[in-house]
Amino acid sequence: MSTVTKQVPSFPGIDRKAFHRRGYTVVEELFGVDEIEQLRDIVLDTLAEYERDGRGSTDPGREGTIRGAQGDLLSIPALRHVLLDPRILRVVRELLGGAPCYFGDSSVRVGKNGARGWHRDNVNRRRWRGGPDWHDPYPLLRCGLYMQDQEHFSGGLALRPCSNRPRRRLPTRGMLVRARAGDLVVWDMRTIHSGEVVRMRGLPRLALNPRLQTLLPDRMRVPEERERVVMFMTFALAGTHLDNYIAYLRTRDYMRAAWAGARVAPEVWEQAESAGLSVLRSIPEYSPLSERAEG
Repeated sequence: MSTVTKQVPSFPGIDRKAFHRRGYTVVEELFGVDEIEQLRDIVLDTLAEYERDGRGSTDPGREGTIRGAQGDLLSIPALRHVLLDPRILRVVRELLGGAPCYFGDSSVRVGKNGARGWHRDNVNRRRWRGGPDWHDPYPLLRCGLYMQDQEHFSGGLALRPCSNRPRRRLPTRGMLVRARAGDLVVWDMRTIHSGEVVRMRGLPRLALNPRLQTLLPDRMRVPEERERVVMFMTFALAGTHLDNYIAYLRTRDYMRAAWAGARVAPEVWEQAESAGLSVLRSIPEYSPLSERAEG
């Protein structure tokens, strides 16, 4: 893969240096309130349709079940416009510093299952062991678009700022991300984080260890505003870091199933390219339907 990137215009309000230093950013009010309400309804209606057709997915846990749809966002007609939204792609271009690549790593998730725990999303997750991921620059990031208030309620994201830095030796304290419906949360995939955070009554900004959050009884928890609905999307610059990550994903059964379950018409790939998003064929099955038929 070529590592040559194009220069992109500055995006107001985005501080790329701060993002790389802290390992995350929150782009406020990227989507309007009415727009998010409409999108939330579309997600729930689409998921119900997929479940009726036998194309839903479930991820059960001790606190419930997360529901999703087979395939990725690009393969879901009613939702792909979010992945290709020029506002999201403009933020991603600015943070990456060049034209982004997409490789089928995205999802929509509804509900919760209580699976909390500090973790990283990259390949070489234990920094002290080293590995290619800890050679900067590392141009892979994940976006989370939450469709309910995660600033004042439970269900959002916690992370450890600056835990993406290769030379940092001491651990950083956790923090609860303050994001409202329509805000876009973006993090370096090396940043330590945990989902489905539980805010504690009386101390709603205290970032307890995720395992302690799980032990809190309901009477001590700030409730969720409403059922959790979130979209996750992963983007990167072409290069050895992305090659390493895709090679890792090819060993994961859940990801191969998602790629194989994606149904994308050729014109959708063209639409993505027109939006400035290069789509990679991560495995032969993840390709336009016409190419599958020919194969």
